[in-house]
Amino acid sequence: MFEFSLKTIPDSLRKEIHEILSDVVEAIVEERKKEYDLPFMLSKSQMAKHIFNVSPQTLDAHIINRSDFPKMKVGERILFPRDLVIEWIRKNIDICSNLVKEKGETK
Repeated sequence: MFEFSLKTIPDSLRKEIHEILSDVVEAIVEERKKEYDLPFMLSKSQMAKHIFNVSPQTLDAHIINRSDFPKMKVGERILFPRDLVIEWIRKNIDICSNLVKEKGETK
């Protein structure tokens, strides 16, 4: 079993570690806030700009037409549920990593 205690670390180092961890937590919280500042239903251009950071044309070519990608038709518009899109991305990141491994490519 591994045990770690900050008691043996000098106060200056303990404070530095605490500041680093606080900065990391703050960055994570801010990133999560950005996700939820977006509307619940996204247009293609909003999704391209704020979630994928690509052009709408790239989304059309590689993402939107996939049968497993979450979308909803409202009248003539196609909208994308923010939370389901983010969940889809998280699920499919591993699939992409596995494809790279299967091809024998390494970084």
